[in-house]
Amino acid sequence: MRTYPSYRSVAAATGALALILGGAALAAPAAQAAPAAAEMVWEDAELTFVAAPGQVNELTVSARVVENGPNDSEYVLTFRDRNNIDAKARECTYPSASDHKVVECRVHIPENSDDSDNYRVNLGDRDDTFSVNPKDSAYATIRGGAGNDVLTGNASVVMHGEDGNDRIQGGGGIWGIGSYGGNGDDTLTDCSYECHGGAGNDSLTGGGVQDPDYPEWQENHLYGDEGNDVLHGRDGNDTLYGGKDNDRLYGDAGADTLYGNSGDDVLRGGEGKDTLSGGPGTDEVSQH
Repeated sequence: MRTYPSYRSVAAATGALALILGGAALAAPAAQAAPAAAEMVWEDAELTFVAAPGQVNELTVSARVVENGPNDSEYVLTFRDRNNIDAKARECTYPSASDHKVVECRVHIPENSDDSDNYRVNLGDRDDTFSVNPKDSAYATIRGGAGNDVLTGNASVVMHGEDGNDRIQGGGGIWGIGSYGGNGDDTLTDCSYECHGGAGNDSLTGGGVQDPDYPEWQENHLYGDEGNDVLHGRDGNDTLYGGKDNDRLYGDAGADTLYGNSGDDVLRGGEGKDTLSGGPGTDEVSQH
């Protein structure tokens, strides 16, 4: 004989289902964690901006000098980013308590200020941008990290693109050592003294004098390193090294020295009394 569920059992089951569905509908959504902030920290006695993992940075830095007394001066460094910055480092504060994307930090200027950086920047693993006030004198080392970065410096800043296809403009640093492309197909322009392309097919262009106190910086030293590179000396008496692989070197104006090194290279001296050396490989060499 066919049997049927009782009215009470059907009602009980329906009520239980309603409670389950109602509970799911009324459950509050999980709270999303706040995005990680960049940090101002001291690393190896150097004030350092450290980007959070996975963070895209658009960082600008400016510096002004404050004279506290005889032989007592300091930089007031202002860091501005699109992300919040944790001002945990000593001597760092928020100019506005409601805006954590701007941090000011005070750094003592040693009596011999040529011995060390005044700050450092580690941008991390995304496509980041960095720029500095062209007239600032604070020494710094900038590291782009992984990603296709755009770094714009001045004569006081050394820049490392590191991994990725980076664009780097300017650079000099404490000893005028310039900028480094790193791994990837990088573009380096306005090199103040010395620039290295690193691994990859790079483009390097020398620059004019960025600091009137160091006119010799107009004599660029450009190193293509590994890859099929293109080097332009521009003005001044430049020295260009193609490195490995098939490179194109252009001395442009001035009495330049061009070394193709290994590979099938193209060397063009340009205006001025130039010295051209193709090196191993089948090279095309001409004064103009």
